[in-house]
Amino acid sequence: MAALLATMALQAQDKFCKVWYTEEKDSKVEIYLGADGKYYGKIVWLKKGVVNGQPLIDKENPDITKRALPWLGLQIITGLVKKSETELVSGKIYDPQKGNYYNCKMTLNGDSILQLRGYILGLPFLGRTTTWYLSEDKN
Repeated sequence: MAALLATMALQAQDKFCKVWYTEEKDSKVEIYLGADGKYYGKIVWLKKGVVNGQPLIDKENPDITKRALPWLGLQIITGLVKKSETELVSGKIYDPQKGNYYNCKMTLNGDSILQLRGYILGLPFLGRTTTWYLSEDKN
């Protein structure tokens, strides 16, 4: 219980542990600190989370057993490590639209802009950067 309370206290002070709009502002991702001290992110809001009356599902997932999971609540960021007060590194990001995993790192610009770099082969110059924006609310 004490470890959980300590994690919650650290998370409340952390500039990364917030809800962020993705670049297109069609979804929100909550970044949180795991019990292992690493950072994770899950989808907490979708502008268009329902298609033809059905929730959007992870139909492109390479793991067949996960293809029926809804996007809402899907963990898409795993294992980021704090390098500095403004940078998280050595993580993975999952793209549910394509079913692909990429290496990733995040850089905080001010208090409300997050630059997320997804890349392949462990080489950040072989990738793409997107900008996420601090959400004005929790979900």
